[in-house]
Amino acid sequence: MLVKCKIESLEESSNDWIKTNLQDCFHLRSYYDGLQLGEYYVVHAIQYSYIPFVYVYTESFWDVPDPFPLEFFEVVDPRLSKHFRLGTIKYSPIRTGLDSIISFKEWADNPDFYEDLYYKAKYTKVTKSYRKKLGLEFFNPNLNISGESAMILDPKMSWLFCPACTESWEVKTDNEMTACPSCRLYYFNPFIKNAGEES
Repeated sequence: MLVKCKIESLEESSNDWIKTNLQDCFHLRSYYDGLQLGEYYVVHAIQYSYIPFVYVYTESFWDVPDPFPLEFFEVVDPRLSKHFRLGTIKYSPIRTGLDSIISFKEWADNPDFYEDLYYKAKYTKVTKSYRKKLGLEFFNPNLNISGESAMILDPKMSWLFCPACTESWEVKTDNEMTACPSCRLYYFNPFIKNAGEES
């Protein structure tokens, strides 16, 4: 799922309920300082706690995805990751108690996962792994995408050739995006039908 930031703060919200009920948890300006108007964000979790929240990575001090009201964003690509499943979460921007969450297995199966991210290194390793996976699964304008197409060397073995550095590699996933292992330029995966088209 890909979203684009359309407002950066509670003051810009047109929803009075959001302004009133989120004032306490958004009282620190630094909470949403990392959000950039017009920027694209890959969604790492979706939580419903009276209103929908999406968890995205910003330029905040902590290297964890932060929850923002979905109203802050325009949904650019509504497709859910193949890694997502339904679970529960204890943490909520609004209240205590369990809420429903849609995210990857480790998060969905552990109601304390979000709080554990701040204290246990093994959990940040998990999120870093999914950050890479989710970033390549669908079209992602934040990547350094080549203006040229990767050349197919062997369609049966899914081998590609990078015109920028002449490296070749085998594409072993069904992600829409793939990266040259040498120069790290990103390409649309030519083995995926309609790769690069937003839904």
